[in-house]
Amino acid sequence: MNNIAPRSSALRRGRRSIASQPYLITVSTHERVRWFCDPTDADRAASVLNDNRTWPEATVLAWVLMPDHLHLMLTLGETETLAQVIARVKARVWHQLRPASGSSLKLWQHSFHDHALRRGEDLLLAGRYLLDNPVRAGLVERHFDWKWRGGSLLVAIEAEWP
Repeated sequence: MNNIAPRSSALRRGRRSIASQPYLITVSTHERVRWFCDPTDADRAASVLNDNRTWPEATVLAWVLMPDHLHLMLTLGETETLAQVIARVKARVWHQLRPASGSSLKLWQHSFHDHALRRGEDLLLAGRYLLDNPVRAGLVERHFDWKWRGGSLLVAIEAEWP
């Protein structure tokens, strides 16, 4: 029987950061609060995700912002770990949303889920799956009706959509 508690640091054991490796990442909001139901907050977060300064050592291939989490598909550069890239993304989004009062509210859960795509996995297929999250969640009927999505492969992914 496995005695590892969920959210344990043991879940991060074995996490590797490999340059040029495509990863699927899910980052949830703290206690799954639906921060991004507010279109203004979603737009502000999207502006960070579309900003090249957010990705100096990574390439964001696709992203979709959901009401209480963020899905990313990215590749790493040579010098930063996956944890460093995600920490910067989380900090930059929080900086855009943080109330002027300097609130101690938390936006993001401490950790994140990652999946390294295997060599044979199709990037466009993985990107379609990622972008289809709002449809599966019942938020829109078609993925392109969801405003809060982006990434360098967005046009290629959508061009291949049936």
